[in-house]
Amino acid sequence: MMSLKPRNVDFQETWASLKETVSGVVALQAVERAVWNMRFSDVYALCVAHPEPLADRLYDETRKFLEEHVSGLLQRVRGNSPLESSDYNDGLLTRYVAAWREYSQGVAYLNSLYSYLNLQHVKRQKVSDAEIIYGSSATVTCPEHDSRQLEVGELGLVTWERVLVKPLSGALTSRIVAALSAARDSPLETALADVLHAAIHSAVHAQAHRVRAPLQLYQQLVLEPYLAAAATHHARRAADLLQDGDVSHYMKHILEGLERETALGARYLHSSSSEAVRGCYERAAVAAHLPALHAHTERLLREACMDAPEAAQRREDLKRMYTLLKPLSGQGALRPLVDAAHAQAAREGLDLLAAEHSKDEAHTHFVNAMLSLHGKYSKLFAEVFGGAQAFVGALDKACSAVVNARQAGESAARAPELLARYCDALLRRRGADADADDKLAAAIVVFKYVDDKDVFQKHYARALARRLIHQLSASMEQEEAMINRLKAACGYEFTNKLHRMFTDVAVSADLNAKFQQHLRDNNLSTNTGFFIQVLQAGAWPLGGAMAPLAPPAQLERPARLFEAFYRASFSGRRLAWLHHLCTGELRTRYTQRVYHISATTPQCALLLMFENADSVNAREARETLQLGGEAWARHVRPLLDAGLLTARGALGPDCEPDADGEAATAELALNLAFSCKRTKLRLTCAAAPANPGGGGSGSATGGSGETAHCDDDRKMYLQAALVRIMKQRKVLRHTELIQEVVAQARGSFAPSVAMIKKCIEALIDKQYLERAPGTLDTYSYLA
Repeated sequence: MMSLKPRNVDFQETWASLKETVSGVVALQAVERAVWNMRFSDVYALCVAHPEPLADRLYDETRKFLEEHVSGLLQRVRGNSPLESSDYNDGLLTRYVAAWREYSQGVAYLNSLYSYLNLQHVKRQKVSDAEIIYGSSATVTCPEHDSRQLEVGELGLVTWERVLVKPLSGALTSRIVAALSAARDSPLETALADVLHAAIHSAVHAQAHRVRAPLQLYQQLVLEPYLAAAATHHARRAADLLQDGDVSHYMKHILEGLERETALGARYLHSSSSEAVRGCYERAAVAAHLPALHAHTERLLREACMDAPEAAQRREDLKRMYTLLKPLSGQGALRPLVDAAHAQAAREGLDLLAAEHSKDEAHTHFVNAMLSLHGKYSKLFAEVFGGAQAFVGALDKACSAVVNARQAGESAARAPELLARYCDALLRRRGADADADDKLAAAIVVFKYVDDKDVFQKHYARALARRLIHQLSASMEQEEAMINRLKAACGYEFTNKLHRMFTDVAVSADLNAKFQQHLRDNNLSTNTGFFIQVLQAGAWPLGGAMAPLAPPAQLERPARLFEAFYRASFSGRRLAWLHHLCTGELRTRYTQRVYHISATTPQCALLLMFENADSVNAREARETLQLGGEAWARHVRPLLDAGLLTARGALGPDCEPDADGEAATAELALNLAFSCKRTKLRLTCAAAPANPGGGGSGSATGGSGETAHCDDDRKMYLQAALVRIMKQRKVLRHTELIQEVVAQARGSFAPSVAMIKKCIEALIDKQYLERAPGTLDTYSYLA
C-alpha cells in the first residue's frame, strides 16, 4: 500500500522509473494499472520528500523531457518537406496533425499523472485569473507565460508552441492559407478537409489555457494571413466582375461569393472569426466599389417603380444592393440609396397630384393620390428593404414634402382644406359609402403628414358644425370614431372643441325632449314642428355671419316659449338666435302637386308672408323682416332662381328695392303656376363673407381671411408656448428657445423662425421677457 508519510527519496532512481512511464504516456503507449499507480505514488513521494521536497526538481526535469520529446516530434513533422513551399499536399500538414493528436492526448494523460504536483505545488505559485485580468504586483514579477505557474498539461502545450509550432509557423501558415484558398474554389477531399480543420484548431487548443489573448496564436498563425490573402482575392474578383459594366451581374456574384466565404469560415475557422471573415469580404468586394454601386441607385429605383416586365428584376437588384450596403451603413454606404428612394417617391407624388382631374373632385384626387403613393412605396420598401427604418423615414419625408407642397402663386398648401373636404364628403349622409370607415381610417395616414394641422382643424370643425346642425351626418358613430382617430394622432387639446360640439348635440336632444314635456304639462302648443339646438359659443365656429331677422308670428311664438323654458331651467345664461343657420320645411297648397320645401329661416319667413297675399312690396318685405341688403339678396335670389317667386318691376342687379325711383314699387309675387319634377326642394343661399372672428356658415374654403385668422391664432399659440417655457427655464439661449418652441408646436403646425422671432419681440414689448444684460442671444423671464 502507498504510504503518505514523508520519507527520504533517491531522486535519480525515482526519476528514472518515472521518466520511462512518462515517455510511454506522451507517446500514447499502453501503461499497466499497477505501473500507473506506482508512478503516481512516486510523484507524491517526490513532492513530500524529507527533509526537502523535490517538487521543483521534478518540475524542471519534466520540462526538459517535454522539450526533448517535442524536438523529436519536430524532426518527424518536417520530414523531407521544404519549409518555404506552400504545397498543402506534401504531407507536412498530415504529419503535423498526427503528431498534435498524439501529443495533445498524451499531455492530457500526463497532467492527470501529475495531479498532486499541480494541486499542491503549482497552484500555490499560480497567479489567479482575477489578478491576471485586473493586474497585481504578482503579474509584474510572474508573467502569465512563466513556466513556474503552469500546470504540467499547460506546460506541455506551451512547450509544443515554442519548440515545434514557432519553427514551423511559416510552413504551416503558407500551407493552411493555400488549402483554404483551394477550398474556396472547390471542396477538398474528406481526409484533407479533416486534416486542415484539425491543423487550424490546434492553434486554438494550444493556448486555450490562457486567460489573456487565448486566440493570439490562432490569429497570428491562421486568421491574419488568411484574411490578407482573401482580401487580395476578393478585390481582384470584384474588379473583374465590374469590368463587364453590368451591376446586376456584379451584385449577384458578389452575394454568392459572400455566402461561400461565410460557409468556408464556418467550416474551417474558429467561430469567433465569422465577423472578421465577413468584414474582410465586404471591405474588399463592396466598400472599395461603392461609387460604382451608387451610380446605379436612381436608375434601379426608377425602373423598379415602373409597371414593366423588368420591374421585378430591378427589385431583386435593389434587394441585393441593400443586402450588400447594409453592413456598411456606418460608413454612409446606404445614404445615397436612401436619398434616391426619397427623391423617387417625392417626384412620383408630385406627378400624381399634377395629373388631370376635375376641380370638384380635387379633394378625392388628392387623398387617393397620396394613399396610392404611400401604399405603393410602403409595400416596395417592405419587400425590398425589409421595412428598414431609414427607408420608412425617407418615405415619410417624401410624403410630407408632397402633402405640404405649395402650388405656384399660393401662399399656403391646400392639403388641410382638401383633406377636410374629403372627410366631409365621406361623413355626409348623401355621400354614405360602405367603405367609409376604411377610407376615413386611411385618411389619417395623410393627415399625419400635414404640417398645418391647425388649419385642417378649422376646416374640419366648420364642416362638422354644418353636418351636426343640418343633420347631414351619415352616422354619429362614424363621426365619433373619426374624432377619436384625430385625438389619437394629435392629442386631446386638438379635438377638445370637437368633443364639446358632440356634447352639445346630445344635450340638445335631451333639452328638446324636456321642452316638449314642458309644453304638454302646461297645455301649450307651438302649432308648428319645432326643434332647437343650444350650442356653446366658444366651441362652435359660428360667429361670422349673424344677420338680424324679425321672424313672423308662426316662428316667433315657439321661440319665445323656448326662451321662457330655458331661462327657468338655467339662470345666468344668455341665448342668441342664429337665424342664418336655421332651416324650416314648408308645404305648398296652391299648386296642383304638393311640394315640400326645405329653406333657410329668412326664406321661410319671406314665403310665409304670402300666406294671405299673392304679392308683396319688395321694400316693405325687407323692412318687415329687417334683413340687410347683403343678407336680403342672398336669401331672395334662390327663391327667384327656383321659380317659387317672381319679380314685378325692377329689383336691381342685387335684388335691392330702392327707396326712390322705379325700384321702390317693385313687388315679389307668388308663382301660382309653379311646377317641378321633384316634390322635395332644398333651397340654399350664397355663402356669407368669412369673418376673422368666427367661421360663419360658408363653405369649407377659408380664403385669405381664414389664413389671416390662422396666423393670428398661431402667434397667440407661440406667445403662450414661449411664456410657458421661459417661466419654467427662467434663462435660456436664443437657439435653445427656438428649438423648444418648434418641438411644442410640431403637433399643430410648423412655425417659421421668423414668426417665432416676432413673437419674442412682442413678449419683450409686453415685458414678459427681457434680454439678459451683457448678451444678445439670451433671454430672461420677468415674473
